Amino acid sequence: MSENLSIIQVIQKKELAIFKEFIRVCEKHQLTYFALGGTLLGAVRHQGFIPWDDDIDIGMPREDYNKLMNLAPDEFNFPYKLVNEKNTPSFTKAFMNLQDSTTKILMTYSNVAHEESLWIDIFPIDGLPSNPIKKYLHEKRYLFSRMMVQLSQFNKIVNQNKENRPFLEKLIIKIAEIINIEKVLSYPFWQKNYISTISKYGMSEGYAGNYTGAYKLRELVPTDYFGSGASLSFENIMIKVPEKYKEYLKAIYGDNYMQLPPEDKRIPHQYNIISLDSQDK
Repeated sequence: MSENLSIIQVIQKKELAIFKEFIRVCEKHQLTYFALGGTLLGAVRHQGFIPWDDDIDIGMPREDYNKLMNLAPDEFNFPYKLVNEKNTPSFTKAFMNLQDSTTKILMTYSNVAHEESLWIDIFPIDGLPSNPIKKYLHEKRYLFSRMMVQLSQFNKIVNQNKENRPFLEKLIIKIAEIINIEKVLSYPFWQKNYISTISKYGMSEGYAGNYTGAYKLRELVPTDYFGSGASLSFENIMIKVPEKYKEYLKAIYGDNYMQLPPEDKRIPHQYNIISLDSQDK
């Protein structure tokens, strides 16, 4: 690795290249996307990556998300590969990754370590009704379905070391460990149920967002926050973001989103580098 670049800077450089390839394909096929989560926060607060962040989060309206999923594999230049459940049965997520197939990392946050390529996350954006009764019922169905699909692949995806979990979540995780929950629940059934649940409503509803995000219902915001989108600088490129991106960030991170977190909270994800296949390594 170059003396001038840290590991995280090399990772960010590789992920920016993946992002550029994603944007190229979206522009070619006129697909809508929005930077979400830490990527949007980085664009607003740092005009690029949050210095300690090591991933990129993108959302697409479900219609455009499905169009992207159904593109031919050769739409993406080597070494980039779009990975989802449709083309990779071992990929057990309700969203997609665009990966750099020449890189390898070992994810260590769950009970079972697993190898991945560096990626950017591509999330579907779905709707939530404004009607109070429909909204309440859909929120409860979503939370239950999300919990069940996560428990059905407990050892692979549930982060046992996550801090500040509510007591109920800690209790459920402890019980799941004791009874070996994966042998009780059917992953294919609950994954189908989960995707069917979150994709029930579109962006014509009063609320919309990324149901698969870390902040759960906090990521469901008034649909007009997305609007027709805006553009912001991210590193050396321009990216698409929600039209009301300040309101979006306040909804998820609170009014003080521009304030840096304490230093002990500025940590990357849990993984070990195997190979970055780069001249900088």
